[in-house]
Amino acid sequence: MVIRARPGEGCVFSSYGNAKFRQNKTNLAQYLPACGERFHVVIGASPFNKYYSEKRITDLLLWANDHFDFACVFVPDTPTVWTLEAGGYSLDEALHKTRRQVRYLNNKIDRAREAADNAINRVDLLPWSLLVKYKSYANLEKRCRTAFATDSEFQRECLAATDEVLENRRRDGYQLSDLDRLHAVDYLMAELPLILFGPELFRVQTSTFIYHRSLQLLEKLFAGEFSIKPMHGQHFVIAHELA
Repeated sequence: MVIRARPGEGCVFSSYGNAKFRQNKTNLAQYLPACGERFHVVIGASPFNKYYSEKRITDLLLWANDHFDFACVFVPDTPTVWTLEAGGYSLDEALHKTRRQVRYLNNKIDRAREAADNAINRVDLLPWSLLVKYKSYANLEKRCRTAFATDSEFQRECLAATDEVLENRRRDGYQLSDLDRLHAVDYLMAELPLILFGPELFRVQTSTFIYHRSLQLLEKLFAGEFSIKPMHGQHFVIAHELA
């Protein structure tokens, strides 16, 4: 189910909510948790994606602060290195490019937290290198990898999503091999526990993952088309920029 704002209105809460909501330029829609269940939200941010301007991050933080009890911004630091390696860069090159872009992104996130003012004390920066230390993370990632190895339809969609990422991250002229594609899937396996098992991972009632666009893989996951499915209390939201 997809809910969109009425023409000319700022967001779905302006259109359908029963209380006044602050207008902004972010319309968040799809798989929103029910009222009273908006406990935890994860905003996914990509180091090389120009979508994540300081203004857009600020808008997302303001919205999250208004509608959730706790928020964090996820940055895939180490998994980005794996993707660049799979795209033909040496390890040293991948580390250098990733560190530079992650530092740039983190600075924007820090400034956005300051601009969000009252949200600053309830919004954490969550790099993957910290997430991997969470107690249940290893088991949840293993569940994703098991599904990839045993569910051919899930594997096919994971590889398709990975190909899309690699197309924008590979070195110019580099010809991808099947081994490169399998290596790049590690990026996806690293993120899926956040998207599928947030309540267990963060030990909360509900968890909502926000991203700037949909993927066929995610749509099929939330439609229950694979052997692996989102757990109860897990939600997914797409952030649409209004014209």
